[in-house]
Amino acid sequence: MACLALVTHVCRTLSSGEKTGATLEEPLSATMYKITTEPDYLRAELFERETVEETRAFLDAVVRNNANHRRSCVLILVRASKPIFQIVAHGLMECFEELSATTPGQIALVGDTRDLHLSHQYIEVIARQRGLNVRSFRDEAAALAWLNDRRQPQDRRQQAERRRQQRRASLEGRQLAR
Repeated sequence: MACLALVTHVCRTLSSGEKTGATLEEPLSATMYKITTEPDYLRAELFERETVEETRAFLDAVVRNNANHRRSCVLILVRASKPIFQIVAHGLMECFEELSATTPGQIALVGDTRDLHLSHQYIEVIARQRGLNVRSFRDEAAALAWLNDRRQPQDRRQQAERRRQQRRASLEGRQLAR
């Protein structure tokens, strides 16, 4: 079975601010992103991002793309980029809110460095406080597994609750045995 992916947007922004198609002749320090429509999700890759403005341009492109393709799951991969922690102050959470508008509205964040992962964890916390379904992951495989998990969120919560109850019962059993 062949899996076709539609590349809907590839953009490279040069340090001068000029946007061009991605070519190998351009400097490696330029920000580049690629947005691909997969069968079940939107895949958005960001490379070498350094500024909030570059992040805003990327997220705006992801929102526009998802408006056209209406995917309820979005995978955002960030590579060779600086982490951002002031997402609320810069108004970037609104992009996540727009991406979460389609049910189930899952957004998976993957960063290739420890600092990016930490900033993605921070985004996850802020997003969850706003009722958004955003999770951060260390690798793409785990993110895709979460995006492809078709159980209802309540089913996942019930499974987690059962595990907690089993741990509690196990601990209580050990304490009674002493």
